Amino acid sequence: MEPQEKILKISLELFFKYGIKRVTMDDIAKELGMSKKTIYQFYKEKDDLVNQLCIVEMQKQECIFKNIEEQSQDPIHEIILISNTMSEMMQHINPIFFLDLQKFHHNAFIQFQKFKEECAYKDLLRNIKAGKDSGVYKADLDEEFAAKYRLAQIDMLMFGNYFSFDKISFSQANQLLLDMFVYGICTIKGHKLINDYKKIKEQE
Repeated sequence: MEPQEKILKISLELFFKYGIKRVTMDDIAKELGMSKKTIYQFYKEKDDLVNQLCIVEMQKQECIFKNIEEQSQDPIHEIILISNTMSEMMQHINPIFFLDLQKFHHNAFIQFQKFKEECAYKDLLRNIKAGKDSGVYKADLDEEFAAKYRLAQIDMLMFGNYFSFDKISFSQANQLLLDMFVYGICTIKGHKLINDYKKIKEQE
């Protein structure tokens, strides 16, 4: 692994675990077993490191979403795969990470918002349109409103002060919000399809 790639990998792990603010460049250097001077050869300061890390991670997420789209069997299946991927990722993220990103790293936060409002929004819109066409989402659903509502859910979870995560984990909260969204936009056909994928047998 190249030094620059290793720096990004270890930094992300530390940021996810402790939040961005609590992790110093000294902490990163110690975890890497290298000098700060070596890190500064690639990143001029912590904010620069966070910015570059955000760019790389957004590119990775875009590839992940593209792969999910290609392997999904239908719009419901795509939502399930995305849900599983996000739940797995969020198991390893301290929610303070996103609050630190918003408060202390403006440029990286703007990059994240741009990714969410462009890439994620377009993927949601495409999925909703396909779901309506196939009859698994409600025919009278306002596509743009539904897509923006889902993004608002994500903002509320990551950057709001609405939830504490002592009784429900960050990952579980995301799963619950996504379930509320997708069940809410589904037809009976779609509802049954979700339960089939999740292997859920509900009482009438």
